[in-house]
Formats: sequence, C-alpha cells, structure tokens
Amino acid sequence: MNEKLRLRIAQQGVYVLLLGVLYVLQTTPGFLQVGGVRPNLVVPAAICIAMLEGEFLGGIYGALAGVLCDLGGMSIFGFNGIILLAAGVAAGLAFIYLLRPCLANFLLVTLGALAARGLLDYFFNYYMWGYRQVWRVLVLEILPVVAYSTLLAPLPYLLCRWVYGRFRQRLED
Repeated sequence: MNEKLRLRIAQQGVYVLLLGVLYVLQTTPGFLQVGGVRPNLVVPAAICIAMLEGEFLGGIYGALAGVLCDLGGMSIFGFNGIILLAAGVAAGLAFIYLLRPCLANFLLVTLGALAARGLLDYFFNYYMWGYRQVWRVLVLEILPVVAYSTLLAPLPYLLCRWVYGRFRQRLED
C-alpha cells in the first residue's frame, strides 16, 4: 500500500472517530444541555465533511450521522439515516458547484439540513397522527434543538477543518 492511500484511510478513520466522540458528547446526560435542550453535533460534522470532501463521502458520513441519530432518537430506525444521506450528498454538491466553503455558508447549509430533518420528523411522527396541541412539540422541542445545534456548529466545523488541513498538508508533501 502506498503512503497516500494509507493517509486517506487514516483520515477516514479519524473522521469516523470524530463522529463517534461527538455522538458520545451529544448523548451524555447534562453535557451542553441548556433548558432541557441538547444539541445535535454529528449533523454539523457530517455537513462539514461533505463540504470538505465532496458528495460521495458527504453521503456516506451523512448516513453514518443519521444512523447515530437513530440510535439516540425515538423515530423509526433508518429515518434519520435516509434524510441525512440526502443532506450530505446535497451539501457536497452545493459546495462543489454553488457555494464557497466558508463558515457562513456552512452554517446556512447546516441550518437547512437540521430544519429539514426536524420538520420531517415533526410531520411524520406527530402532525400526521393528529395529536392535540401538536404545535408545542415543534415550538418547544424541535426548533430549539435546531437553533442550539446551529449555534454550536462551529465546534465540529473547526474540528473537521483541522483534521482536513492536517491530512491535506501531509498528502501534498
């Protein structure tokens, strides 16, 4: 195996490890919890990987982030995986063809992915069944998670950019 392939495999391993650590942090009871709202950190990490690596790896890491969200969530298993797979591919393509890879664009795409995931979760798990006062779930649970996760999204952004920069530097040498 040549050195570049070994470095690419190590880079993907670090990305997987990073997603695992962020998943543990987001599911730790009481950690980063404000007013009963816990952030989702793996979705911004997957969007950042899609921004840096492109649509193929963005889709893979989006699906992995979705499976991790499914493990800690109460929706049907695979629901988040499918949504975040599509979000990772869309983010990767958007950053290749339309957007400049900067923090402001990253935050907008992350907000869009989190909002789409939250609204689809709300529609399929609450609104569709006709529960009474179902709007409270949207206003008091889903939208605060979207806002808080977007607010903390620069943390995974900086971590992913650092990993990408370190490996890109070694790959170019």
